[in-house]
Amino acid sequence: MDPHDIHLRRAARAGRGGFEGRPVKTALIGSSPAFQRTRNAARMVAATDVGVLLLGEPGSGRASLAREIHALSPRAGGPFIAFVCAGAPEGALAATVKAITLRDPGAAATLFLDEVGELCPEDQARLLHLMAAADASAEAAPRVIAASAQDLGIAVKEGRFRRDLYLRLCVVPIELPPLRERVLDIAALSAHFLRVAAARHHLRAPTLSAGTERLFRRYPWPGNLRELANLCERLVILYPGVQVVPENLPRELISGERNGEATVGFTLPPQGIDLNGLEAELIRQALALAGGNKSHAARLLGLTRDTLLYRIQKYLIPV
Repeated sequence: MDPHDIHLRRAARAGRGGFEGRPVKTALIGSSPAFQRTRNAARMVAATDVGVLLLGEPGSGRASLAREIHALSPRAGGPFIAFVCAGAPEGALAATVKAITLRDPGAAATLFLDEVGELCPEDQARLLHLMAAADASAEAAPRVIAASAQDLGIAVKEGRFRRDLYLRLCVVPIELPPLRERVLDIAALSAHFLRVAAARHHLRAPTLSAGTERLFRRYPWPGNLRELANLCERLVILYPGVQVVPENLPRELISGERNGEATVGFTLPPQGIDLNGLEAELIRQALALAGGNKSHAARLLGLTRDTLLYRIQKYLIPV
């Protein structure tokens, strides 16, 4: 389950899912352009009942976005049911759908299928039947939102996934950007995860030094939001109420390594560079990436806001 999600309150005995009978609250955080485009697409599709396929790397927040769509839809007052397809026993999906009907017949429910590409052929056929029934009686059948980290188009070509089911699920595909493409969101997400973990463990949340925040922005986060949330929880437990400095971080975060390979840094060209010109250009790029927000731009560059303002004046950069 993605770290943004409110945990499912009750596990459904019928399968690997859960019911949320009250309106679903979401905690989506992010102002980066890539994430805002994704969220805007979700808001537009929420008003409809068409098939939505959420794409993205594991841990990128697909379940959270599914809850956002449900919370903004006309079905918001109905239950939200999450079913994890990976490793689900045969018949579990059918039992979950039956449990929805028995629990609240006619309820405007949303069924979220995580890793839908892992469904066995029999459950793919059952899901297709369910979606066909929804066409005939949209109010009585649950809306289906699916998610997958794998390319279902390739699975269709290889015969592992039904083409007719894929076409029903993928009326509107929405791709979530990985955390490495949401650099502007890392500070807000880190603060959120630190607060949540501190409340859970009844501890004071630590603060992050400027150097630590810089390393957070540089690291590629192969585990996405889940990896960031786990690290924040570790920092809360090990360094409650104190400032976390780079020396307190895991080795891979300090070195910027991923899968044992160091990230390639800048290499000085043989002819040399104009350092002042390069610095001015980086400041311009940071301001553009931050939409003109000087505090965001300063964080991207690992500077204080006052230092950035000084250098903007030094290089006569228009703002």
